[in-house]
Amino acid sequence: MAGTLTHDLNNLLGVILGANERLADELGEGSEQQALARLALEAAERGAELLRRSLSLAQGGAPARDTTDAPAVLKTVGRMARQALAPKVGLTVTGLRQPLRCNGDRTGLEMALLNLCLNAGQAMPGGGEVVIGARGLCLGVLETRRLGVAPGAFAVFTVRDTGPGMSPRLLARATDPLFTTKPTGTGLGLSAVIDFAASAGGAFALQSREGQGTTATLYLPIAGPANITAAAA
Repeated sequence: MAGTLTHDLNNLLGVILGANERLADELGEGSEQQALARLALEAAERGAELLRRSLSLAQGGAPARDTTDAPAVLKTVGRMARQALAPKVGLTVTGLRQPLRCNGDRTGLEMALLNLCLNAGQAMPGGGEVVIGARGLCLGVLETRRLGVAPGAFAVFTVRDTGPGMSPRLLARATDPLFTTKPTGTGLGLSAVIDFAASAGGAFALQSREGQGTTATLYLPIAGPANITAAAA
């Protein structure tokens, strides 16, 4: 059944990919319409990659052990999130200018961050601000013990919103697989973010206080040597 659904969905994505590729080629070079068509094409390509990975896992394949460049991911997520967020929700992307590779496949990281951005936007139906950021950070023993990871250098991605925040009761349940604060839906998707972080040797943390917004933080080990000067006790 998983193989059949994946095959059918992949066919539909093929139609979307082909239509958007043709549309992008026919629109004026450098126009806003062409940029939107290329963004839709990029999103469909990510969807096709997710389908391939899902089928591989369903067939017993091992998760990919990839690395990715943090600034490139931020750039892509920023473009996608701007189109997906409501007009009343502002978006600011801050972070790394120099290359910094971290554990985790690019598509998985982009989808995790995009999910966090959409959750943040949906928490502010009346409008607000979402801020995405990333930095390199050396975590000390106390911090890594709290997160359940080995001490070392991490790429730290944050998604912060200016929304109403969550009560302690809601915060305690937010990472449950099917928990949602909306009348309908299949959950906030945070359990998938946690699984992605764990598969890369990292961790996920969620902080929120009523009236003070919410901050989601994703920690991924830096791949290879890096000159990280910031430190946490």
